[in-house]
Amino acid sequence: MSQFVSPKELATAIGASESSLKRWVDNGHLAVNRTAGGHRRIPVPEAIRFIRQRKLTVVRPDILGLGGLTESQGDTDPATDEERLHELLVNGRLLEARSLITSLFMQGASIASIADGPITHALERIGTIWKHSKEGIVVEHRALEACIYAVNALRPYVEPREGVTAPIAIGSSLPSDPYVLPNQIAAAVLEECGYAATNLGADLPTSLLMDEARRLRPALVWVSASLVVDPETASRELSELLDILSGWNATLIVGGREADRLTLPESPLVGRCSGMVDLMAAADRVLASGRAGEPAA
Repeated sequence: MSQFVSPKELATAIGASESSLKRWVDNGHLAVNRTAGGHRRIPVPEAIRFIRQRKLTVVRPDILGLGGLTESQGDTDPATDEERLHELLVNGRLLEARSLITSLFMQGASIASIADGPITHALERIGTIWKHSKEGIVVEHRALEACIYAVNALRPYVEPREGVTAPIAIGSSLPSDPYVLPNQIAAAVLEECGYAATNLGADLPTSLLMDEARRLRPALVWVSASLVVDPETASRELSELLDILSGWNATLIVGGREADRLTLPESPLVGRCSGMVDLMAAADRVLASGRAGEPAA
């Protein structure tokens, strides 16, 4: 994927005139870089931000590196989207499933809302197939891989621009929690909020998460708890992690379907989230508070 497009290329991608693009640039609606020769170059993430904000239709997705984008932009019925994604994943139409996720994003849906909506609903239903058919395990693994691929493909379009100082966020799953997708989505959601996010993966010893926190001094740490094997030990280790984070007023956010099994300290630096939209809201509150990375008094 090219990192930049010219006004002419972006105009072609959205079916607009080059003069309209240059007018939007001149009016400050689109941020551009200038080449040594003075030519305008638009960063692709900025172009996509503009398209999503204005709800424009992409007629040449290949120009933006979105070659698999479906042409069904404009249909934003959540129930229809959930049912359609489920059908595509169950039937192994993975390219179309990934394309649908990308299309919802291009229509302006946040990664968090796509995750809590179509992805969660589709995977929850797919996760019950194995009870009736042994092929259900294959269907589930295939569907998970397609969703992981689609979410990671969106990250270049939301990650902080080069040269921009973004607050750091890191996160992982609890030890013995093997679920990969929640962390992949959390990292993408936080990047869309404006963080420089690093996913440290599933089944990570909390001691290693502590080590990375000390090294990077992140503004926010997330912990996914889809599976809690030892609630007492996990709760104690998360309290130790919070003690470390309090040294620079960093926030700890814990979520996942078994997060309620954890006992966390009462602290303004601790948050629980029931989904990715909650995570996005909590991350935005940290930024709004101005304490991201702020040294403790």
